[in-house]
Amino acid sequence: MPLPKNLLPIHIEKAVEYVEKETAELIDIYIEQANVFSAIVGIFGVKGLHAVSPYKKHKHPDVAQQRFPDLSLQGKLNPPPREALESKGSIRPWAIQSHYNHPGWYVVWRYLIDTTETIKPGCPVVIWRVDVVYLTQANWKYEGSGAMEGKGGRTHTFGVKDAAKTLAGHAAYALPGIAIKNQRPVLA
Repeated sequence: MPLPKNLLPIHIEKAVEYVEKETAELIDIYIEQANVFSAIVGIFGVKGLHAVSPYKKHKHPDVAQQRFPDLSLQGKLNPPPREALESKGSIRPWAIQSHYNHPGWYVVWRYLIDTTETIKPGCPVVIWRVDVVYLTQANWKYEGSGAMEGKGGRTHTFGVKDAAKTLAGHAAYALPGIAIKNQRPVLA
């Protein structure tokens, strides 16, 4: 499976451990607002990779917080797409959404909440798969916005076209014993 230049499976494994440890005390946020928790998982993914890999957080806070990319090889300010990483957290087994359709590497931390800690003792937040995939603008489709004056709604997003097919063979990390049933990860 291809990975970004100089990113190794051990970097991803160590970052998984970090994300699980650091998000464990924050699951109340998931209960209140799951999409916010997914953003938190993505943020801790950035912190984990920054700590253990040659990919570093973008030095400009506006770019790092609101634009693309989250990380770049050796912290380059304007990295070429092949040296740019965007970090996403998701409970969905296949979907990827973004507010941008930039070409580059996407690291998607697939997680589940297990308050019983039966899947992984000591871990109420379990990263069960990490997808690492290079996407181009052609992989994205515009999903529009339902936001209307006086009615609310969400901002525009892009989704990956045919995500299950696009992500096939791109799991850089997979927790043994997990299967997907009815679009949800479960013990196999």
